[in-house]
Amino acid sequence: MERPPRILFLGMPGRFSLPSLRALLESFEVCAVVIPAANDATANRVPLYRREQARPAGSTLPVLNASVERSIVQLAWERKIPVWEVSNLSDPTTISTFATYQPDIVCVACFSQRIPRVFLEIPRLGCLNVHPSLLPANRGPVPLFWTFKQGSAQTGVTIHLIDESMDGGDILAQEVIEVTSGVSYVQLELACALRGGRLLSQTAWKLYEDDVIPVPQDEARSSYHGFPGDEDFVVPVAEWDSAHVYNFICGVADWGGPVVLQVGSEHMVVQKATSYSHEDICETSCENYFERGEELWVRCKVGWVVVVSPVTFQ
Repeated sequence: MERPPRILFLGMPGRFSLPSLRALLESFEVCAVVIPAANDATANRVPLYRREQARPAGSTLPVLNASVERSIVQLAWERKIPVWEVSNLSDPTTISTFATYQPDIVCVACFSQRIPRVFLEIPRLGCLNVHPSLLPANRGPVPLFWTFKQGSAQTGVTIHLIDESMDGGDILAQEVIEVTSGVSYVQLELACALRGGRLLSQTAWKLYEDDVIPVPQDEARSSYHGFPGDEDFVVPVAEWDSAHVYNFICGVADWGGPVVLQVGSEHMVVQKATSYSHEDICETSCENYFERGEELWVRCKVGWVVVVSPVTFQ
């Protein structure tokens, strides 16, 4: 019987990578899981090492740590899949180690290191990445932050071939995902991870069967954003409508906040927004904001956004 296609999987021990690994395990042989090396491994200057599941002395049972979020590492150990931590993807030892697995395809779902050409040449058919945006828009490491920053009503997931550019390889598949009002970063990331994992698995099969048509990305429509700085959490409310302000606060305040509302000459640090209105609500005493019980109503370019205590003025 012909063996199933072999996948070398690159990811990270977080929320985004796990759905992709689960989806791939349903149809493929995942021969190894690769994660970026922790700082201690980098300090030891080894290009990679095999991460083994810890076992207490004198026991055949693995150590279970309930405080550790379930991740691709735990899932790999359950399935008896080797886990490698890598600090140098270009090192000859790294290349020779993964070449011995003879993967048909490399699949990537959130990986913090740039993948060099020498590594891209390992798989027989190519390297696929799942990216949580509608490429070529919002290339870069945290595209969902910029989805909220831009006030987009839609985002999506893209499966593309990996080349040496940043998220610039040919597109093989895309799906649109609606950005619902009040959705948090974690919720939107999970929606992208689940949809992206299914699409990655489907696209990998089509690549294996030579049933894909690569579409080059339109560089004229491309955009790239790095990690946000403190200034990117500042919202000029006089330039944004209230729905945009509300959705930005709901989206990123818990993820990387706090969010700072620039209201006239004042700056308000806010943690939570409860609602918004596009109506022209005002009281005779109000200018840019007014209090109503524990709520603070803040005037936007269009409408008002309602934030709640604690609110700190800078």
